[in-house]
Amino acid sequence: MPPIPLATVKPGYKPQAEDTSIDIDVLQFNLLRKLSPLKRVERFISLNRSSREFALVNNPPEFARTHYLRRRLGEEWLNKLINPEGAVVIEDPIAFTRKIAAILKPIGIPYYVGGSVASSLLGENRNTEDLDLVIEVSDIQIPDLIQAFLAEDFYISEGAVSEAVRSPHPFKSFNIVDNETIEKADIFILKSDPFSRSKMNRRCLIPISNKGSIYVCSAEDIILQKLLWAKVHNNDSQKQKRDILGVLKLQRNDLDYGYLVDWAARLELVEALNQSFQEAGI
Repeated sequence: MPPIPLATVKPGYKPQAEDTSIDIDVLQFNLLRKLSPLKRVERFISLNRSSREFALVNNPPEFARTHYLRRRLGEEWLNKLINPEGAVVIEDPIAFTRKIAAILKPIGIPYYVGGSVASSLLGENRNTEDLDLVIEVSDIQIPDLIQAFLAEDFYISEGAVSEAVRSPHPFKSFNIVDNETIEKADIFILKSDPFSRSKMNRRCLIPISNKGSIYVCSAEDIILQKLLWAKVHNNDSQKQKRDILGVLKLQRNDLDYGYLVDWAARLELVEALNQSFQEAGI
């Protein structure tokens, strides 16, 4: 095999990990860019299933089960929901999304996947703990929403749903848990502000198999959303930064830069976006 040529990047380029050279980082994203969307989804599914299965291996069964569920759900959910004698069913985030989408469709509730699942599908794959979805639901649809999830053996709190729907906070959510697989999703309510509406209008379909697709936040909007989250929470999360850079590096040739710059100005994210551009070599 011929030697890998040294990558030519703009000053300020930042590899995804400290132990990765610029050349290897550029090479990895060039190779990832050549994969079809479906192949990238398959790669993401494999990564997550492997990491979840690993959490249950090489430990006494009950210790492994309790440790895994505590890490996935937290102590409160562990004590509230879990039958100690039950089995853990490992399910990947994509299969879980399909299950939720199938519940939402008949009752006419639009959705899209956000958070780390979206950034993994649009950028660098990584293990994810939770599934984040944004849904558009009105007060009058709350009873149908709750009944639909209860009918499919999900845990859902009517009070938490109502509070999330009526809250003006853009990051207010409620949780649902599949009682069979013990997978948890954070459900965020679409707000009426222009940016929230724009994100729903620009959601994109990503193929997840030869027979189906799921709605995912657009690449531009997941970048802006993660930058906004960091600003609102005053959080300098390296994981969030890595997600943003992963999307920028992979999607760099297909991004709508006019949209990014326009909304960065409206959301007062220009400095943060420019820094991300620099670190992604854009």
